[in-house]
Amino acid sequence: MSISVFGGGLTGCLIALELAEAGKKVVLFEKEAGLLRRASHANEGKIHLGFVYAADESFRTARRMIDDALQFRPVLERWIASRDFDEMLYDRFDYLVPQSSMLSVEAIEAHFALVSRYLEEQLCAGKGPYLGQQDLEPVVRRGTPHDNLQAAFTTPERGIWPDAVARVIGETVASHPNIEIRTDQAVLKVEPMRNGWRVLLDQAGARDEGPFEAVVNCAWAGRRRIDAASGHGDGETWFYRYKFGVVLKNARQAFGGEVLRNSTAMLGAYGDSVYHEREDSLYCSWYPVGMCFSCEELVEDRPPVIDDPEDAMLKTWEGYASMDPAFKALVDGKPFADATIVGDFIAARAKTDIQDPKSKLHERHGYGAVELAPGYWSVETGKYTSAPRCADACSRMVLGR
Repeated sequence: MSISVFGGGLTGCLIALELAEAGKKVVLFEKEAGLLRRASHANEGKIHLGFVYAADESFRTARRMIDDALQFRPVLERWIASRDFDEMLYDRFDYLVPQSSMLSVEAIEAHFALVSRYLEEQLCAGKGPYLGQQDLEPVVRRGTPHDNLQAAFTTPERGIWPDAVARVIGETVASHPNIEIRTDQAVLKVEPMRNGWRVLLDQAGARDEGPFEAVVNCAWAGRRRIDAASGHGDGETWFYRYKFGVVLKNARQAFGGEVLRNSTAMLGAYGDSVYHEREDSLYCSWYPVGMCFSCEELVEDRPPVIDDPEDAMLKTWEGYASMDPAFKALVDGKPFADATIVGDFIAARAKTDIQDPKSKLHERHGYGAVELAPGYWSVETGKYTSAPRCADACSRMVLGR
C-alpha cells in the first residue's frame, strides 16, 4: 500500500521524497494548484539561530532553532546540489533595536552572548557547519543609522531565498517515479479501515482514497482542522495570523544602485528586509501593515483579499523606512510594477499577539511529528528553519527507523 502525505509545502515535499527514496509509493495531496506555493515561499527565508527569540528566558527556543539550523543544509543537499545551494544563500543579518523595543539593549546583548556560546559549542562538537560555514563571524555591535534606533548588531545568521528552494524541490518531487501528486485536493478527514486508512475528500464521503498504509498530515494552516475532524483534536489554544510581505524585483535599480543589508528589527511588531543578490530581489515586511488579522481559531484558511495592493506596498516600505532610511527610495520611487505581495498564515500556540512580551508567540520549541494513532502522523513544523529536520525525523519514524 501507499503512504499518503497531506500538504505540499516544504515539510510535506521532503517527507514524500524521503519515503519515496526508501521505496515507498507516496500519494501527495495539496489543496492548491501546485506545490510549495504558500508559506514555503511567502517568508523571508531566514535560517534562524535564535537571535530574535530573546523574550524566551528559558532559552529553549534559541537552542531548538540552532539545532534545526545546523541540519537545514545537510537534509536539503540530498536534493539540491551544493553549488546550487550556495547560489541560493544571502548575506548576514543585522538586528536593529528600535527605541520602542520590548527589551533593553543590555538584555538583547546578554541573549546574543548565550546564542553565540551555544552555537560555538555545537560547532565544536561536530554538529555543524551552519549553512556550509564552520568558522562564523562574531556578533558585532555597530553604529545606528538614525535616532529611531538604540542599537544595531551584525550577526552570523543568514538565510536562503525560499522561491529558489521551492523551484528545485518542486521539480524533484514532480519527477520522482514513486510520488503521485494530487493538486486541487483538500483533505477533510481520515478514517481507519481494517487494512489501513481512508482519506475523505468531500463532505458527503463520496470521494475518498485508500487504503493507505500510513497517513502523514503536514498541512499548514489546516493541519489541526484535519486532525480534529479525524478524531484527534488537541484541546489547546492556538493563535492564527495572516502576514504578508512585499517582494521587489530589480531591487538594486529601485534603490539607486545601493548595496542593501539584510535586517530584522526586534523586539516587537516590526519587520524584516532581505536582499538576494543573484535574483536581485528584495523581501520586506512591516508587521503593523502586513498583519491582516489574527484570531484564536482559523475558520477559513484562504488568504484575505487585499483591497489596495499598491497602498499596502507603500505603507510596508514607509514602515521599514523608519528602521532603514534607504527605504525612502522606494517610498519616493513607488516601483509598484516590479512588486508583488506574498503572504500566508502563521499558526502557533498562544493567546495574545506578538506585541505582548509575555505572549507564547515568543516561544517556538514544542513542535515536531506526533503519532496520534498507529499509522496516523501529524507534523507541526514550527518555522521554515525547522522544516528539513522535522521532515527527516518524521520520515524515519514512519519507516520504523
